[in-house]
Amino acid sequence: MDPRKDTHGGTPAAGDIGYNPLKETLSRAEEAATALRANYTEWARIDLDNSQARLDAAKRGVEGRREQLDLLYAAMHNIKGQGTSFGYPLVTRISQSLCRLIAPGRVLEELGLKIAQAHLGALKLVLEQKIAGKGGEVGEKLAARLESLTAGAEP
Repeated sequence: MDPRKDTHGGTPAAGDIGYNPLKETLSRAEEAATALRANYTEWARIDLDNSQARLDAAKRGVEGRREQLDLLYAAMHNIKGQGTSFGYPLVTRISQSLCRLIAPGRVLEELGLKIAQAHLGALKLVLEQKIAGKGGEVGEKLAARLESLTAGAEP
């Protein structure tokens, strides 16, 4: 009889020789992370659709614009934090650039709103095409161009 097995022939349980709660916990965490990674683009796309609605509302007029941009900023801040964690550092980089553009307290005119739209369009493309990683040369050029537009729009 294997001493690492419980008396019922299953996996080790608390009190059994060979029971390792840390290993079991890490295994469950890895399984959960794998499941989240597999669905990342789907639920990130839902967040992005909601973000598009915020930007659309901000485009309708100056009144309430800052409030909508603050909500968009919060969503982008979350997406920025998730991207690299789930294998999409290009999402993180583009979101970070957009966060700089729409940072709380900034006034955004029409040009800034168009640049924000370009960021959301790029994020949609990355998620729809499931461009994991840094996106290669094209991803680098895209992110650099968006960052350049953001820098040019800064006061």
